[in-house]
Amino acid sequence: DELAAAITPRTRLLVVNTPNNPVGKVFSQTELESIASLVQERDLVVLSDEVYEWMTYDGIPHLRLATLPGMWERTITLGSAGKTFSVTGWKIGWAIAPRPLAHAVLMAHQWIPFAVTTPLQEAVGAAFEQVEERGYFAELTRMYNAKRDKLAEALAAVGLTPVIPQGSYFILVDTAHLDPAHRDAPTPTDDPRDVQICRWLTREIGVAAIPPSAFYSPGHKVLAKDVARFCFCKTDAVLDAAAQRLRQNFG
Repeated sequence: DELAAAITPRTRLLVVNTPNNPVGKVFSQTELESIASLVQERDLVVLSDEVYEWMTYDGIPHLRLATLPGMWERTITLGSAGKTFSVTGWKIGWAIAPRPLAHAVLMAHQWIPFAVTTPLQEAVGAAFEQVEERGYFAELTRMYNAKRDKLAEALAAVGLTPVIPQGSYFILVDTAHLDPAHRDAPTPTDDPRDVQICRWLTREIGVAAIPPSAFYSPGHKVLAKDVARFCFCKTDAVLDAAAQRLRQNFG
């Protein structure tokens, strides 16, 4: 109902993000069918951000919105080699869409990034040719599932209650209970509370966190004031070191 109410006569495109960053929500088939029905009813195009499609946990499947009845012709599906193959510095991605929408993407691409490094595109293509033989996607899911559990356990052990993600490689935690003094260290500022908390965690504890308010429009930053985002796409040694630093300061 809220989504339907947010659509106006001027709305042309709906952005869907599943698995979601930063919450880690994976939309179910029922939820996607509801979105698809609304999109078709209002004659919208969908930009479906599915860059974490191979990172879903606890047996929860990722479903591509474009595969639902009536959605192929109105969906642009985005993927990321950076996320899929852990090469985020390469900035290689793809868009899957019917020809008319693909042409629109191409026109935008021509005037924004213009070109992508050809050897890196070749490398991504070669990687995709090997994923099935190597069982890569299953191993990727298993690896990140274990890392998610490791970091979530470390955070929970020191009272930073995590929101367990169904997908992606980020974890949000509740920081509402942290002593107000923390957000003023080392120097008081007028930054949002989550920015101050994350600065303190990074400088004083040595464990980096991202303030979610950075992703909010100015009028909505307050919604993230008691939240911090941690990333678990790190080596086990780094995650273990983070757990130790958290225990030393919160335990």
